[in-house]
Amino acid sequence: MKMPQLTSTALAFALSAACCLAQDPTPAPSTTPSAAAPAEPARPQADRMEQFRQRMNEFLKTSLKVSDDEWSIIQPLLEKVQSKQREALTGRFGMMGGGRRGGDRGGQPASNRPERPANPESDALKSTLESESASPAEIKAKLEALRAAHKKAAAELDQAREELRKVLTQRQEATLVMVGILE
Repeated sequence: MKMPQLTSTALAFALSAACCLAQDPTPAPSTTPSAAAPAEPARPQADRMEQFRQRMNEFLKTSLKVSDDEWSIIQPLLEKVQSKQREALTGRFGMMGGGRRGGDRGGQPASNRPERPANPESDALKSTLESESASPAEIKAKLEALRAAHKKAAAELDQAREELRKVLTQRQEATLVMVGILE
């Protein structure tokens, strides 16, 4: 059976989401008492995210077949693109699953999750929509502000991608297109 190929946008979203939502792969606690050793303390989410970023950087460095000197030039530009991708995705998916109430999938309190970058335009539109007395003009103004913020984020992402392309070979650029960092 042939597996469908992921688009670069889907892969970029998956990579960004994995970076933001990486969880400890520990099994769910048993309901029966056990005489096993005490559970080790959970690693902070920031540590897991940093480990994921390190693994991703090693994967990319290997995939691009670059020397340490070349990597020192490419890595900051690559990280800028990845950061702009996360910002653009946060802006697009700010209301979807963004609540802070209750626990996360691992049963951890929401306060243990890393905070997403603030998106004032999205928050303002959400607040306006929650108000039953909001006028159509208010909603329109907040929606226009959110769309302008999306356009600005997209332009910043395009600029960061262009800066990165300038230092890449054709093969490296194609590799980054395949993993969803470039289009």
